Amino acid sequence: MIYLSSLLVTFILSYATITWLIIPVITSYQSLNRLVNHFDYTALTLIILLTLIIWLFGIQYHLKHFSVIYLYLTFSVYLLLLFMVLFTKTTDFQAISLNPFNFIKADIRTIQEAVLNIIYFIPLGCLHCINTDFKQFVIVSLVTLLGIETIQFIFYLGTFDISDIILNFLGCLIGYYCCWKIKRRLS
Repeated sequence: MIYLSSLLVTFILSYATITWLIIPVITSYQSLNRLVNHFDYTALTLIILLTLIIWLFGIQYHLKHFSVIYLYLTFSVYLLLLFMVLFTKTTDFQAISLNPFNFIKADIRTIQEAVLNIIYFIPLGCLHCINTDFKQFVIVSLVTLLGIETIQFIFYLGTFDISDIILNFLGCLIGYYCCWKIKRRLS
């Protein structure tokens, strides 16, 4: 019964996250909007995917055992979606923003994007935590984030933004901490 009730709660949270946070932000970009509208059931697919990923995670956490297949599938889907969001949202656009607090605005879209910049990178922090100590994690995460921002700038895919690096690194830190707590619980 607990698994069924947790499935319902997870579905509601996934629905709210996809409907009120992710879809409004990604559809504000022309190319991502085209991608979302290309498939009639994009939102529903994302809701079901997020629900299953979180729900199965909760079950495995409760059982103190994680399936390697689950981890591979989850991270494969995550990395594919992250690639799409990072490298397909704009084309022929290049800029640099060195303002570290560029995300502090009273604009709802800017706040949503800031929250997503954190959320998007929580799984990456978990992935980096699996085989690194904290010092290695910091180096690998920062090099990865600098690489992403540099690629966006060099290939005219967006802005090299210091505030993005800060928010993404915060997401990685949250992911690293969560994975570290899980590893401690399992051992």
